[in-house]
Amino acid sequence: MSRGLLYIKKRNFPEGLTCLVLILPLLLSFFIDFLHLPSFVKYLIDIAIVLILASSLLSRRVFFRAGTLPLVVLIVGFFLYTLIMYLFNYQSIVYYLWGLRNNFRFYIAFLAFILFFDQDDAGFFINLLDKIFWVNAVVSFAQFVMGYRQDYLGGLFGVEKGCNAYSIIFFSIVIGKSLLSFMEQKENALPCFSKCGVSLIIAAMAELKFYFVIFVLILVFSAVFTRFSWKKIAIMIILSLVIFVAGILLADLFGSNNTLSFNRIWELVTAENYATAEDLGRFTAIPTIAKTILTKIPEQLFGMGLGNCDTSTFAICNTPFYQSHANLHYTWFSSAFLFLETGYFGLLAYLSFFIICFCLAWKQMRNDTANVLFCRLSMMMALLCLLLTFYNSSLRMEVAYIAYFALALPFIKQGVREQSQSVSL
Repeated sequence: MSRGLLYIKKRNFPEGLTCLVLILPLLLSFFIDFLHLPSFVKYLIDIAIVLILASSLLSRRVFFRAGTLPLVVLIVGFFLYTLIMYLFNYQSIVYYLWGLRNNFRFYIAFLAFILFFDQDDAGFFINLLDKIFWVNAVVSFAQFVMGYRQDYLGGLFGVEKGCNAYSIIFFSIVIGKSLLSFMEQKENALPCFSKCGVSLIIAAMAELKFYFVIFVLILVFSAVFTRFSWKKIAIMIILSLVIFVAGILLADLFGSNNTLSFNRIWELVTAENYATAEDLGRFTAIPTIAKTILTKIPEQLFGMGLGNCDTSTFAICNTPFYQSHANLHYTWFSSAFLFLETGYFGLLAYLSFFIICFCLAWKQMRNDTANVLFCRLSMMMALLCLLLTFYNSSLRMEVAYIAYFALALPFIKQGVREQSQSVSL
């Protein structure tokens, strides 16, 4: 069967649901903003996640490759930690379940990608993201002409405030894959440079200053983890010029305060406040919370309980803490959210997932037991997820499903024979 038909090949129930989990986040804005379907449509992904988990457990088809066992142990351990801590911080079972949904749904998706996809599926969906990139570019430029700017320019991800945060993860995967492929001479210069240039221009129009930092990190990572060549040096020089031009466009659109420089980036990183004089800064949120809210050592270590600081459009999930501290904007940063609810131990467990993903992907690559491109892309995404945890809350949003898909790439089975070598839980 050709790769182009993989998406409609015969699949069982959980395999079909896993495809839905990966594709639906890219279509939500189209369904809600253009087709005017109710916003409840986004909870179809949650239903799919629950059905995947239930069907897997009931059918006892929960198999994992032995190499991914550290990740499974960490996920289960993190879950038990939140459960035990909540017994000491009980407020409402609804709060805990809502917090569980917001934090653990992506782990279930991650494991589902490993269990139900094979290498052909992975290649198909990676190539599909490439095609969607150009559709997103057309939509983004159309939105810009229509007057959308900054937080409201999200391309396929919509025009609501903050939708541009989705673009960072999406661009990171597409551009990371292209640069890694090009530096290994598996992608031509024109499509690679075109995607890089377009992503930087869209980032400038959406005032995504942090994407410029991420782009440089992706470029450096691609250079370090691929073979040396003079062609690679030329690439870095050309793309440095493209970054410079996009930086000029950013400053021209939104003023001199948006000029890209090391000092300006450092100011953004160390700022004590983000949007108002009362809220938290991106990378200073945790020490600020430790001084003003979680002032006792046990509180700092264990937090206030998963879900006890959460919020929702559903009134029943809107916690008292959020109602009294919403002005801090802690919900804008995953790190602040995690620290408040699970303390240093919970935050460490959360970050450890990405670190272990990086290490296991590195091991797979060194042992030549997985697709090299997939290993490198997973390692790159693991590093970026560490940064995004502190930069914004996109890893709590639906776009995070494609980030966890990228993380899962090295561990997706290569064939039926490999599954028989797995560990059954």
